Amino acid sequence: MVLSLPDGAVSGEESDHPHTSARSGDFPRSAVVLARMRSENFPVASRILPHGLRQHLHALYGFFRLVDFAGDEAPGNRDALLDFLEVDLRRAYQDTARIPIVRALTATVAECGIPHDVLAKLIEANRQDQQVRRYRTFDELLDYCALSANPVGEAVLHVFGRAEPALIALSDRICSALQILEHCQDVAEDYRQDRVYLPTDDMRLFGCQEPDLIASRAPTRLRGLVKFEVDRARRMLEAGAPLVGRLSGMARVAVAGYLAGGRATAAAFAAANHDPLGSDVRPNRGRTFVEWGRLYVLGGTW
Repeated sequence: MVLSLPDGAVSGEESDHPHTSARSGDFPRSAVVLARMRSENFPVASRILPHGLRQHLHALYGFFRLVDFAGDEAPGNRDALLDFLEVDLRRAYQDTARIPIVRALTATVAECGIPHDVLAKLIEANRQDQQVRRYRTFDELLDYCALSANPVGEAVLHVFGRAEPALIALSDRICSALQILEHCQDVAEDYRQDRVYLPTDDMRLFGCQEPDLIASRAPTRLRGLVKFEVDRARRMLEAGAPLVGRLSGMARVAVAGYLAGGRATAAAFAAANHDPLGSDVRPNRGRTFVEWGRLYVLGGTW
């Protein structure tokens, strides 16, 4: 069921894109999208951040979730919804966006100087999801992460005024790792949408078949594959961890939180014997906050 927008939305208005019949009323309410923050692996906007920074991070998160909704959850023509979002994202840079969540992004992109092409990559990633259902190699998966995950970290660095090339490169490693961990958590859910993000070459290496992805419990071969991918992600997290030490103040607080969530998720996989089917693998809050404090104090080193 498609959710309606709150009062003041431009319900039923047609997109300017010539090939889409999507409307702004085809998107969910802002509150519904933002409520998903509570289920994320990492703190999206810590309460200790100043109000202005939290507002910018909330605006970005709302957009990220809205793009995911259009590409992953929406009934009907998802390509049309993504086309509509692409048009409305351009409008956000002109202060004329029609979708409330995108309209809320206007001040953020203006005040933080976030380039349009950074956020547009997320729409392109979801377009790719409509066409590409399998990735043969890990490098192909990383190319996908460069569209679906890395722009998130780059946008956050813009919020803190630290979108420098060397720091973006470190952020990319963290964001790709977080995406890979999420794929490992969601193997069954993704497969039910006819998507497999575990590289097929790796599946073949471990002797895994696609029906393994929806078993009641992960067979030994799948647990081995998941451990292989989680270990890869953990190494990528640690390769990006020096980013925390390059930051200070509120930027350090926020980025340490993202990295802490990744470390805690990797630990949760180990605790679950790398079985994402027999249990809901989620990071322990206590472990996350311990990692957060350690990262903030030590700056990304162990």
